[in-house]
Order: sequence, then C-alpha cells, then structure tokens
Amino acid sequence: MALDQGSAGLVPGPVALDGLTEIRVHGVGGTSPESLLGDLEPTRVAGDRVAGFFRTRDARGRHREAYSWGGLTSRSRTRALWALLLPSMFANMAGWMARRWVMSGDQEDDEPATIWVFRWFARLAALALTLSTAVMVTMLFTDIVAYQCGGMESCRRESWWTDTADRWLPVDDPGQRIAVGAAAATLVALVFALLARHTRSAYERVEPPTPISGDQGALGSPVLDFDPQPSRRCAAAQEGGLRHPEFWSGLRWHIFLSRLHLSACLGVVALLLGSSVSALGDGSTARIGTVAAVAAGAGLVAVMGLLAFDDAQPALATAVLVLTLGALVLAVGGALSLPAVAGPEGMLPGSRWAVNVVWGASLALLLPLAGQQVGAWVFRMVKARQLRAQELTIPRISLFPWAAPFVMNAVALIVANTVLLSAIVYVGRVLGTVIWGFGPEPGQEPVRGAIYIPEAVGSLASMLSLGLITLFVVFGIGFWVAMNRTRTRTAPAVEERLRQQYADAGIPPQAPDASVRTEAGWWRSAFDPPLFGKGGSEPGGRPTRWVRKVALMRFVGDHSRAVAIPLVIATAGGVLGLIFFLTCVWVLRSGTPMFLVDVGTTVAVAFPPLYVLILASAWRNERWRRVLGTLFDVGSFFPRAFHPFAPPAYAERAVPELTRRIWRLHDSGGRVVLTAHSQGSVIAAAVVGRRSPERGADEPTIGVVTLGSPLGKLYRWAFPALFSDGFLAGIADGRAGIGPVLWTNVFYATDYIGGAVRTGDSTLPDTVDLELVDPPTHRYIADQPLPRVLSHTGYWHDPAFWGQVDAMCDRTTAAGPPRVTGNGSAHQDTIAPDPRTPVNYL
Repeated sequence: MALDQGSAGLVPGPVALDGLTEIRVHGVGGTSPESLLGDLEPTRVAGDRVAGFFRTRDARGRHREAYSWGGLTSRSRTRALWALLLPSMFANMAGWMARRWVMSGDQEDDEPATIWVFRWFARLAALALTLSTAVMVTMLFTDIVAYQCGGMESCRRESWWTDTADRWLPVDDPGQRIAVGAAAATLVALVFALLARHTRSAYERVEPPTPISGDQGALGSPVLDFDPQPSRRCAAAQEGGLRHPEFWSGLRWHIFLSRLHLSACLGVVALLLGSSVSALGDGSTARIGTVAAVAAGAGLVAVMGLLAFDDAQPALATAVLVLTLGALVLAVGGALSLPAVAGPEGMLPGSRWAVNVVWGASLALLLPLAGQQVGAWVFRMVKARQLRAQELTIPRISLFPWAAPFVMNAVALIVANTVLLSAIVYVGRVLGTVIWGFGPEPGQEPVRGAIYIPEAVGSLASMLSLGLITLFVVFGIGFWVAMNRTRTRTAPAVEERLRQQYADAGIPPQAPDASVRTEAGWWRSAFDPPLFGKGGSEPGGRPTRWVRKVALMRFVGDHSRAVAIPLVIATAGGVLGLIFFLTCVWVLRSGTPMFLVDVGTTVAVAFPPLYVLILASAWRNERWRRVLGTLFDVGSFFPRAFHPFAPPAYAERAVPELTRRIWRLHDSGGRVVLTAHSQGSVIAAAVVGRRSPERGADEPTIGVVTLGSPLGKLYRWAFPALFSDGFLAGIADGRAGIGPVLWTNVFYATDYIGGAVRTGDSTLPDTVDLELVDPPTHRYIADQPLPRVLSHTGYWHDPAFWGQVDAMCDRTTAAGPPRVTGNGSAHQDTIAPDPRTPVNYL
C-alpha cells in the first residue's frame, strides 16, 4: 500500500492511486473493514470513522480497499432506538413501492419513476401517520395526564410526581393544566423535528458529486462558473429515477417536508386545545378557542395542499408553520385565561370532537391512495387485454402484491395505533382506575380516582395487538410446518442436484473402497452418514441430515418473500376489523370483552421497549445485528421523500462517497472493480446506474461482482418503479450511467436474501447470473465438522467466489486502457494521520 517503506515516525506513507483497485462494499450489519480485508489494522485512506475507505497490502497485482459504511446504520447501541421509528419508516418505504406499466429503458430515462397523482396521495397517506400519532400523544398528555389526573387529589397522592404536579398542574386551574399538557405534546413533536434536523446534517447535507468540477480532480475539466445548489425537487419526481444526477440531493426537500409535518403536529395540538378552550370557556375566551381551532384546521388543510408540490416551497412551508404555531399560541393563551374553577368530571370537554375529526381525517387520507391503486390495477388490466388482442407477450416478473403502497401505509398505522392506544390505556391504569366511557352518566356519582377512557380506545388497542400477535404466530407455525414437510419431500431431488453440481465443479465423489491407513481413507462424503456422533445412521437409504439441512435452506431461499403474506393479511384484517368494530360500536352498541383489553394492551405496551432492549443487547454482535438490522437497512435506503421523521437514508451519503472515490481513482490513472455484498450491491447499483453525461462517455470500464444481492429477489420485487428491469438491464449490458460496466452476479440457492437478478421475462442477459454450489464441497475429514451451509454470509469464504473476482479483475484490465493522467504526482495521495483510527504503518 505505502510507497515510502522507510518512513520514520508514525506518519503513513502515500497511497498509490493508479493500477487496479478492488473496492469491497459490505452488506447489512456493518461488517468492519478488518473483517472485509482480513487485516487487523487496515489504513483509512479516505472518508472518516463513520463511513470511510480502508486499504490493506496489495495482492495479485491489485490494490485492495474496503468501503465501510456501517457507521451510518450500525455499530452504535443508540441506533437500536430507531426501532421506535418503524411506522414512519414503513410510511416512507410505501412511497417507493409503486408499480407502473412495463416500459423500455429508453422511456424510463426521460420520465419520473412515479406519476404526480401517486406521489401526492402517498404523501397524504404518510401524513395520516403523523396526524394519528400526534392526536394520540396530545390526548395522552392533555386529557389523561393533565386534565383528569391533574384534577384529582387521589391521583396526586398515589403518584411519585406530587410536588411537580402541585407546581405545574394546580387542581383548581384546568386551563393551566391543559396548557402544560399541550406543551408536553408539543415537546414530543419538537424532539422528532430536531432529530430529523440533526440526522439531516449528517446525511442529506452530503450532496451528490457534480458531473464536472474542480473539487472532483477531473483532469482538464473547466471550473464551474456557478455554485451548485441542492436540488429543490423531490427525489421521487426526478426524471429517470436512480439515473438522475440529483436523485440523492434531498436536503431542501427534506427541510420542506419536515416543516410541513411539524406544522401538522402543532396544528393537531392547537386544534384539540382550542376545542377544549371553546368548550370550557365562555364569551371571549370561548371565541379565542374557536378561532385557534379554525386556524389550526386551516393550517392542516394547507399542509395537505402543499404536499401536492414536487418542488420544495420553503416560503410557503414557513408560512404554514407560522400559522399553526400562532394558532397554538392563541389556544394556550385562551387556556391560561380560563377561570380557575374545577372542570366537569370525565374526558376533557371538547377533546372528543377534535380526536374524532383527526382520527377520521387519518383514515380518510388513505382513501385517495387506495383509489389510485385500484385505478392503476384497472389500467394494467386494460393494457394486458390490449396486448393479448394483438397476440403480444405480456412481461411477467414476480412483484409484491399490487397494492404495496397502501399495504405498507396501513401497516404503519396499525403498528403505531396498536402501541399508542395501548399506552393510553396503560398510563390510565397507572394513574388511577380506568372507567370505560366519556364521563359519569347524568345523575351518577363520580368514582373516586377514576380515569375515563373511551371504550373505543381499549377495544381498538386489544383488537389490533392480539390480532397482530395471532397473525404472526399462525404464520410462523404455518411456515415452519411447510418448511419441514418440504425439506423431507425434496431432499432426494436436492441430493441429485448437489451431486451434479459437484461433478460440474470438478469435485470428485468419495471412493467407497478407499483403503484404511491411507490419505484417501481419511476422507468422507456428507452424502454418507457420519462415522461418529449424532446422525451416525440413516434408515433405508434416506438422505442424510446434512442433505435435509441443505434442502431446508433452499426452501427458505425460495420462499423468503413470503414475508409479504402477513403484511397483506394484516391490512385486509385491519380494514375488515375496522368495519366490524364500527358496526359493533355504532350499530350494535357493544364492545370488546374487557379481559381481552387487559391482555392486549399489556402486551402491546411491553413490545416496543422489549424490542429496543433486544436490539441494544444484540447490536454489538455482528451476526445478530445482520438479522435484526436487515429490515432497517432496507427501509432506510431510500431518501426521506414521503415521511421526514423516518430513519435517515444512509445512501444519501454512501452513494456520493463511493462515486467520488471511483472518479478519484479514474482521474489518477486507476481502474476499479467493485465487490459488493448484499445491501452493498444495492449501493453499487445506484452508483454505476447514476447518469453523468460529462464524464460517462470517457470513463474507464468498471467491473462489478455482486454476491448475495437482493436486487432481483427483493428490490425489483418490492420497488419495481426504481429498480426496474430496464434499469438493471442497462447495467448488465454495459450502458450504465457512470460508464461501461462489466457485471457478474454470484448467488447461492440457499441464500434467503440474495439471488438471481434475471427471473421470469427479464430482459437481462443470461451471462449476468452465476449460481455457485452451496456448500462448496461435500468432502470432509473423518471426525471433523461437516461442510457448512454458507447461505447469505459465507461468500467471502468460498474459493469459487474469489475465482470470479480474479476473473473480473482480468476482464476489467483487458477492457481498455485507463485514463491518461497529466503527471506522475496524480498517482499518489497522502493520508492525514488520525490517532483515533487503527492504522497499519508499513
């Protein structure tokens, strides 16, 4: 690596940039650069400790680097708290799960990945989550804690917060109490907004590289006569989708969207508080509450209208934020001017109407998206009928169920409502005795220490929590039964297939007559029962336990997308359950049995902290971090274009950084081969597929080897508008945006995440995919462990995989000469020493 081998002192030598550089990009779980490079002390040559490029000694005539981006998503235990943002992540994912009619790659170059109507309706559906969450949090603090508990001496004596309550929540001043409760709800909204702002400075603020500029080191490139500014356009509206140079420029849009959702949160608080002031007060005070509620409602309507824009409108967003903030200040002023007399027992007056309006609006905001999805489905049906009439082929590629955006938004609402509704019930039980209803009946004596909660809250909480738990338990049992039945039934066919693959790979079968006390006599085959230990005998020629395990993993690899089944069922069940619930409550005047409410709410409230605790304890273990963090690494890949409070998109930084590194090496006479695993292959595809007109024409050929890649199995299946067949075909046939590309995709049939990118009627060439046999061999030494099933994480240990990497390096070198550089000094780069980073000084 270092050119100056005799350097004295702890100063790393310069780094060679010419020649061939293999850059390894890890997948989920944040694999360390030490593991990627097999070096205990690699040297960081670019980037920082969060996401940087590390280099080790050269081997086989090439430099070896690792792009370690795991600090953007993993390694810190505090990242486990992102589990609390799971609903908003689902809502943001939903906007990227759109489908469209199959079109050619050339058509995709000039059109956005989604239509305007869908983008608006998807943003409205994401807003529904914000409104629903805000109204439940406001109800909890303003009604349950501040008004009801704060107004009871018994609640104060039985609580640990007596002194604080006496100071801030006086019993004889309901106006001050609800004002403090509204302030607490506002603080929760501000925490989410500040968290989004903080993460934006580390993610969205990293701008994608400009096509030509002096800071990219492009030789002979002119200096731009303008200062490139972040794009105002939503990433989902960019022409060409991932191909567009400004797709990852999301700073201004995220600021715009954050202000709108913060305005929505403040508007909900102001609406509920203003309604309560109007109900509790009289005369001018009541009018103040009414004006505040109307202004808040106008602000919410304005937010819905501004979400129709595809270009950020910061001035309008600021105006709406000022409007809702003014409504909130006015409502607080009205609350503080309420007379200091005890209010009526039961639920906070006026809040019932506000809660019903916001909850109703949350459900109504899903309807436009549902209608658009039905319309899109009808359109595709008509187009398919036209093709059949013309006797043309209808492309068939496996995709997520057609209503994926609606499904994910519905699941987000179900998860959020399950937890927050249960939290309302749980807090009510902690503070007092829960009475189901809105308050004492006329003429009925109030119950001492009673906390009144609408029966609908408890019924919905128990219905949702118990329904979700039952669904996933039943699905897990069903999948386990199917998996075990299938592995037994398919084991003979799997054994036959494995024997053929080993023969094709040149691995000889085990000779049955090998002499003892010879080298051959020590070798055993996993197709035969082991001599010692468990499973030493198999009845009646039945495939061995080892073969059945391979068959099981192949079943998992083939059916890993079955995760969509419980999501679709949960959505359908939620819609039917809501209809059933409304029928029972409004028509039959009955509710859920209370013992089910007790069980459901207790389980639902315990689930989030338990999940965060499990994540935090397992986050330091790389293996468990991969399993538990897979969902978040997939969900946080896309820009926050639909919900601003989702976990930040690490690709906003990873894609520009990897692009700049490739350009830096190219402009110094170097060549690049990307070796990308799992989620890293998605980053690599976004990099090489990105258009760069001023540079792409004369860029050297880039070699790409993807391993365990979810591009075909997951991303084209779930996000077909972005990772379309045309986009992937453009990379496969060498027409990628960054320059000419050579691509080989390596996969195992046992991989539950990765797989082939060419499936169904795909237009990708046959030469892209290469299946490797897993386990790599059936032969092992007697009394030693049997060959392991490598599945998704074992590619790095497979000699056959490294043979493909070596072959790609040779193909890339032979594809053409590197870029001619101006002078020899461009072939080296100095390293700024960092005592906090492990460094290998050669």
